[in-house]
Amino acid sequence: MICPKCGSENVTIEMVQTSGKTKKHGNGLGGHVNNAARGLTAACTLGMSNLLWKKSKGNEKTSFNTQKICLCQSCGNSWNIK
Repeated sequence: MICPKCGSENVTIEMVQTSGKTKKHGNGLGGHVNNAARGLTAACTLGMSNLLWKKSKGNEKTSFNTQKICLCQSCGNSWNIK
């Protein structure tokens, strides 16, 4: 690879994370039933069951976008590769 600015061949290629997005999914029917059963059991045991049985909170999924970026080691110029 050759730098378009200075013509040097001392170029490195890197994968760089440019952005990220987090999607949150709800509990669904199973999670709501779990939370209702947890609440009923907590009422019967005066809250002692809550020490062991945790609440369903849902799921999160994060995805990242990456780009290839060239960096000239001689002049410091950087550019994207498509």
